Amino acid sequence: MIGLFNDRYKISLLLASLFLLGAGVSVYFIYSLPGSLNLARGFEPSFLKVYLVISLTFLIGAISLANALRYKKEVIVFRDRKLEDSLAQQEAAASGKSTISLETVKASLEQTKGEKQILQAGLHAICKQVDAGQGALYRIVEEDGKRFAELKSGYALNLAESSVIRFEFGEGLIGQAAASGNTLYVDDVPEGYIKIVSGLGSASPKFLLITALKKTGQVQGILEIASFSPINEDQRKFVEEAAQLIADKIS
Repeated sequence: MIGLFNDRYKISLLLASLFLLGAGVSVYFIYSLPGSLNLARGFEPSFLKVYLVISLTFLIGAISLANALRYKKEVIVFRDRKLEDSLAQQEAAASGKSTISLETVKASLEQTKGEKQILQAGLHAICKQVDAGQGALYRIVEEDGKRFAELKSGYALNLAESSVIRFEFGEGLIGQAAASGNTLYVDDVPEGYIKIVSGLGSASPKFLLITALKKTGQVQGILEIASFSPINEDQRKFVEEAAQLIADKIS
């Protein structure tokens, strides 16, 4: 939009220059007209009024153009400043939204007793700070020589209390994170992969962050966060550090 205004300003300058050039040429031709008509001397007083009126008209036109161009330039500068102010406000708002603190997670964990409360309080504190649409915490269990990541706590999950959800090591994204201990971030979750259901309907988040809860290098659990908006670097680091706090607490 600003580029369009700048182009119009340049066009206005060109038109103003042509106007002044045309005015000068017109004055010259009008002044030369008596000579071209071979009029005798003594005509000057009769043409003086014509010269004055035409010169005054051109002068007023030139002043009007100059004022119009100056005003247009001021408008462009004003719009530039408004655009800069708007961008600054958006950046400030974005930075304000990304303000997250581990102290909130620590405070939530300090008031808990027992593993179930620790997982629930820690998960809710994390999800609220990163505006997650959904969250889940899995604990590592072993059965018949096999290790699984089993769901123990959820945030905005629509599951029956008797439901048992588990992933064997290496199975799916949760199993991969459990096996490797690495953080996984997916920024293009397939439609229908995750469903968040409310009284207003259902929707599918597009961003998924999975990180491990580790103690002395051993994976103790898996934290999964689903979001409708991108999870930036600061938020990912926060989730990883918060997951470590939970791992330390349950250990």
